[in-house]
Amino acid sequence: MDQISSLPEIILHDILSRLPKQDAIKTSVLSKTWREIFCTFPILSICDRESISRSSKRKKDRQIKTFLDYGKQRLLRFSEQGLAIKEFKLKLSLTCYDLQLIYPDVDQWLKLASECDVQTLKLCLPTLKEDDPCLCYILHPGVIEARSLNKLVLKGRIRFDKEFLNPSVKFSSLRVLSLSYVLFDDEGAIEHVISHCPLIEHITLKWCYVYNPQGARDKQISLMKSVSMHGLQKLKGVDIQGVQNVYIDAPNIEKIYYDADSDEPCKMNFDSCRNLRALTLMNVKNEFSFTFTATWFLHLSSKFPFLESLELVDCSVFENIKISSSQLKALVLCDCSTMEKLEIDTPNLLSFRYYYAGDDLPSISFLSCSSQLEVNVRLNMIHPRLYQLKKFVKQFKNPQKFSSLSLSIHPCIPSDESFYDDEYYYWEDPYSLPPTLSVPSIKHLVIRSIREVKSKYSLLVNRLFYSLCQKLFH
Repeated sequence: MDQISSLPEIILHDILSRLPKQDAIKTSVLSKTWREIFCTFPILSICDRESISRSSKRKKDRQIKTFLDYGKQRLLRFSEQGLAIKEFKLKLSLTCYDLQLIYPDVDQWLKLASECDVQTLKLCLPTLKEDDPCLCYILHPGVIEARSLNKLVLKGRIRFDKEFLNPSVKFSSLRVLSLSYVLFDDEGAIEHVISHCPLIEHITLKWCYVYNPQGARDKQISLMKSVSMHGLQKLKGVDIQGVQNVYIDAPNIEKIYYDADSDEPCKMNFDSCRNLRALTLMNVKNEFSFTFTATWFLHLSSKFPFLESLELVDCSVFENIKISSSQLKALVLCDCSTMEKLEIDTPNLLSFRYYYAGDDLPSISFLSCSSQLEVNVRLNMIHPRLYQLKKFVKQFKNPQKFSSLSLSIHPCIPSDESFYDDEYYYWEDPYSLPPTLSVPSIKHLVIRSIREVKSKYSLLVNRLFYSLCQKLFH
């Protein structure tokens, strides 16, 4: 016997946990010892794609039966030997009609995992479709109500039964809850579940739905309209996407990620979260937002005195914005198309990243900034907007304030091939581009050509700027 096989079981399980899944499976054929180690490995992952292929109905039925027998036997072994399951992941990709036939087996597997004191439970099913709410897997509290459960991840056509509104349903040990594309029979169910998780630290809600059986067939499910979180003393972070109205009252929360449904008005209230350290907002539109006004950004310091990171992605909130914060260290703006003027009053800012692919470049000014500030600008441009570079880069008129000023220029990819010759000619023939005036020193420059003719990079740089940058990355 090799020396590794003689190590204690707990060490061998730790070795398996560090291997890729396929490599871990291969260890089961090394010897009887390794087979036993693999069969009692407390991180259990079952996926039907590894066992069921697209084939004739008769063959697929046999594969499904073999798959179900395999899953049952693996879980029964843990149950019969009194072994604990640290993590159980079940991923199913069968058609909704095949899934319906095995839902009783899924119930049994989840119950067995719960009886084995499972700590992390992940159930992933195909994405929910609006025309088949009745074909969802109905999740009952008794199936997953394990005292040991501290992380629950559910994704796809999973439907929360109304039993979750029962006051007796509690998840006393749950610390991480992640729900994506799941369906609730009642909009209040999620708030009830959350309120009965006293130790919850992280919550993810992505594009969750509510079932309305009285609606027309194509209107029986709709996106969750609102969610309220309060009284959660341990909550550290939330990721909420596709919910219109959000209320968060969690005194110790540090990170909020919010992606609005751009087609509906949104309202978000988290002003009481004064310990917030990182905020990301996506797809927030001015005409649909009742929260994020110019005044709101101006008073960031007073609202969130510990805020260190702010990201605005695809937010069309207003034309003029002034961001004022004494503690902010990182600022990211990506595709904020309506912004015309940006004033940054952040004396401790260390990183500013600006990505844009719009028509007109905005005015950006630093009212105060750190001498350690790194500025990174990435622009996707077509030829007419190249002339705006002089004006845009000249805004950074005191580059000595920055520790690094990086400019990355990428050509837009045309959707119409006939558009190429007219608009992208200057990328291919730098001599045809009139030179601009000299601009402040840029420490890093990246330019990418449409056809990647690298020999023309330097020519294009020289035509754009009189003085070549200190560093040129091809």
